[in-house]
Amino acid sequence: MVQLVLLLLGLALCASVGHAQNDLKPKPTVFPASPFDAQADAEYLHEAMNTNKSAIEPILSRRSLKQRLQIAEKYKLSFDENLADAVIKYAKNCLICTSFGQMSELMFSPLPVQYSHYLSKAMVGPGTTESVLTEILCGNKNNMIRNITQAYAERYDGKSLLADLEGETSGDLKSLLVLLMQANRTESHVVDAQAVTDDVLALYKNTDINWREDSCRLNEVLALRSFPHVRRVFHELSRKTGKTITDIVDEQFYFSNKKGYVACVRVIQEPEEYFANVLNDAIKDLGTNDDALIRVTLTRSEIDLETISEKYEQKYGDSVIDDIKGDTDGTYRDMLISFFGEDV
Repeated sequence: MVQLVLLLLGLALCASVGHAQNDLKPKPTVFPASPFDAQADAEYLHEAMNTNKSAIEPILSRRSLKQRLQIAEKYKLSFDENLADAVIKYAKNCLICTSFGQMSELMFSPLPVQYSHYLSKAMVGPGTTESVLTEILCGNKNNMIRNITQAYAERYDGKSLLADLEGETSGDLKSLLVLLMQANRTESHVVDAQAVTDDVLALYKNTDINWREDSCRLNEVLALRSFPHVRRVFHELSRKTGKTITDIVDEQFYFSNKKGYVACVRVIQEPEEYFANVLNDAIKDLGTNDDALIRVTLTRSEIDLETISEKYEQKYGDSVIDDIKGDTDGTYRDMLISFFGEDV
């Protein structure tokens, strides 16, 4: 009898641990629809947009990007019109139609194309948004970086992403971006404790950190080591210094380089919290940063947008959906909150 009780307790503990581990997994808001019929969706959308009797947001925000691309293909074949253009025409009460038009185009673009768009925008015009460059290139895996490079060349008439990055940045950050563009990050989930120790010792020489004069090893860690390895290095550096890795980077770099490095370490260490901060800045700063709002919404919806929403509320005490409602309007607002999981 005692053995049976112990066995049941053990099974309950295993189930509890398993449930806790699942809770730690990043939660998306958009999943592939099943069953799925691209032709039926295309016909529904066409009727909805021409009669204005039905909403299109629940369809588009409840299909994965892969499925939306299939719907767009069927729509073009059936109605001889790009679905993105049709969605833009459908927009109602749209005071910021330029942003909705951008969202509509990107909603039907492969992920590497979306990223290439944001990288280009970060470098166009006066000044460079270094944080966006490192957010995308530090936060993605090797294959995605290669696909982004190809998509960038195709989208911008053969332009080289590497050459544009080199022309728009300088110093330590430029070296980091060049290294990231090689797409040689180790992608094993196994962490070698000795390798972590070696990196920590190299970055914390004689109980001192001086990355301003020599950022070479830091760049190697950020660009070439696996994400679990980098997080372990961050943890050890924080333990030794009594400071967060963000605080350390903040002390070590200046001006635009600082922004780029801070975004890089934060998106690697705690991506959901990082993107919650991006959303808050996009909504709460003077004027809405629609580029950032759309970027996070579309690129994270199938990865961790639900977890990002939870982090947002934990940190700022407000619902991100309520804040979006207060800062946007019309079809643009409805499409955004639909991607965050709220029915319209």
